[in-house]
Amino acid sequence: MFELSFISPDAIFQFGFKMLAFLGGLAALIFVHELGHFLAARKFGVVVEKFSLGFGPKIISYKSGGTEFLLSAIPLGGYVKMKGEDYEADSRNQEGSFAAAPVLHRLAIAFAGPLFNILFAIAIYWVVYLVGVQTLGLVTGNIRPESPALAAGLQIGDKIVEIDGKQVKFWDQLQKIVHASPGKSLDFKVERGSSLLNFAITPVSEETTDLFGDKKTVGLIGITPLVQNITYVKEGSAADRAGLQVGDQLLKVDGKPIFGWGDLKPAAVDQPGKELDFRILREGQEIIIALTPEPKEIEDEQGKKVEIGVIGIGMSGEMVEESYGVFGAIERSLEETGRLIYLIAVSIKKMVVGSIPADSIGGPILIFQVFGDRAEQGFNELIRITALLSINLGLLNLLPIPVLDGGHIFFFLIEMVKGKPLSERSRERAQQVGIFMLLSLMVLAFYNDIMRIIG
Repeated sequence: MFELSFISPDAIFQFGFKMLAFLGGLAALIFVHELGHFLAARKFGVVVEKFSLGFGPKIISYKSGGTEFLLSAIPLGGYVKMKGEDYEADSRNQEGSFAAAPVLHRLAIAFAGPLFNILFAIAIYWVVYLVGVQTLGLVTGNIRPESPALAAGLQIGDKIVEIDGKQVKFWDQLQKIVHASPGKSLDFKVERGSSLLNFAITPVSEETTDLFGDKKTVGLIGITPLVQNITYVKEGSAADRAGLQVGDQLLKVDGKPIFGWGDLKPAAVDQPGKELDFRILREGQEIIIALTPEPKEIEDEQGKKVEIGVIGIGMSGEMVEESYGVFGAIERSLEETGRLIYLIAVSIKKMVVGSIPADSIGGPILIFQVFGDRAEQGFNELIRITALLSINLGLLNLLPIPVLDGGHIFFFLIEMVKGKPLSERSRERAQQVGIFMLLSLMVLAFYNDIMRIIG
């Protein structure tokens, strides 16, 4: 008989918890997207015959207002089926038919799905910033040699409270001000112990690399945040096996002080397979834990194979609450959503032109892992990743690929220019191309997911 005793109850619980987070998050994204199409169709008088969460055989269904609502077996998508969307000749003259609706109405119905995904993200971030979210504070960690900050007299552990008379609380605020001020003298007010000190610091103009590897010139003063607090320990990792816990403060590794990720890399990440002494502060007591970083082979920026040591922890600095009133939270949610739209749009563009490698594309397995990991870090992290994926889903659906909403929108724009719909033959050929492209993308995504697991 097949024996399952080797699978621990904790492992089963963890898998079930991650699966619940994955299915719940995915269902929310699909529901919001299809709800956009559904409400827009109803608004313009188009009859919606089916509203389904999932594909394939139906599990349950009920009918209301002329629409059959279904929960289907394959939870990797959904659809809204409208009367006359097949564009048959007789459907163009039927009342309530999608094909009979004015082209602007059809375009609005197609656009409503992605739009609702964006609005959903804005709503999530509005709630997040209204309730409050933990954000990296302004305690100084490493100070680069010969930097403006060191020359001015800044020290490790200083807390920046004002820049040019403006109160600052979050590291992101500091970065924005400094990046935008190369060559401009800034007045820093700093807490050091019980004292308030003032420093005049002039950011120097330096070329840096952004998330996508592009070069840009910004102002820098040569500091990083103090990052010592362990906020995440991956189950089954070297850190987990050694006994590190969330809430520990990492002070030293083999006698080398740790003030941030920049210190952890040479002290531990570059020491695969070597037993190291991690000195941590736990509940006011300093203890030493022996930990051996797990060897793993990766490719560096030049594409060369290198071996690193994987520890399995997440760290943060001093965290402060970022919260706003009703209108402030709206402004902040729009700002964050706009920032993510830009980043995702640039990522998609770079993937299309080949600047980002195809093996970075992920599928359902990667999404499952992301939802599961964020769920373990708390509800706040879970809904924030849901917002990010909602934006991602909305933008991907706007790509001008037949079968996707963007493909339909593209057809409707052509119809507006030509004054008549594309021929049935042209639509069929385009749909075949679109299906082939999506299937190819799905195969690539699954392949990448599997290679990440076995690699």
